[in-house]
Amino acid sequence: MKLPLLGPISLTGFEHAWFFLFLLLVLLLVGIYVAVLFARRRRVLRFANMEVLDAVAPTRRGRWRHVPTILLVTALVLLTTAMAGPTSNVRIPLNRAVVVLVIDVSESMAASDVAPSRLAAAKEAGKQFADELTPAINLGLVQFAANATLLVSPTTNRGAVKAAIDNLQPAPKTATGEGIFTALQAIATVGAVMGGGDGPPPARIVLESDGAENVPLDPNDPHDGAYTAARLAKDHGVPVSTI
Repeated sequence: MKLPLLGPISLTGFEHAWFFLFLLLVLLLVGIYVAVLFARRRRVLRFANMEVLDAVAPTRRGRWRHVPTILLVTALVLLTTAMAGPTSNVRIPLNRAVVVLVIDVSESMAASDVAPSRLAAAKEAGKQFADELTPAINLGLVQFAANATLLVSPTTNRGAVKAAIDNLQPAPKTATGEGIFTALQAIATVGAVMGGGDGPPPARIVLESDGAENVPLDPNDPHDGAYTAARLAKDHGVPVSTI
């Protein structure tokens, strides 16, 4: 943006840059003030006796009479700048570390051999894990039964993770591989969004499950087998801790 007398002005650092259009009004007022001063001076010089004028005219007042106008113009410029909303980019270091909690919600998790049930115990362990995890580490939550679902993308908001854990409900079948694959996708997304570093973010998967998968029946299934998913996690340097 170019303003008369001021030249080009960068507006990229302001939230409401259009407020700077008011500076045109300020420049107009300054122009009117200067024009009035010159017009008054011409009238005085045209009709005054210069020898008498020099003898009687006060010099001190002329030295300070423009100060109020200068202060007014300065105040208007500062007010306009404030209304434009100056902004700045502040680089905030973020912890890229990610832990994804993967919880089995298959029907077998409703068994009561662990009081009050396996799923209830898994929920309690998951919430305790969330509370004790370093606050700056991003924690995500995946549930799986016949399919896997990313319930909470990796975040430092422990309240969101614990609320989602409380809402877990049993469902048919067990697709452990899909749970791991979904966790790996969530980790990759964090790395792409946050950027920084020389490689993927440091990550770990914590798997809570009570047994072998049954979807698919072959854990080495090339698409969503549990062993296939575990090998992929190893290839990406993501340890899988099981509970």
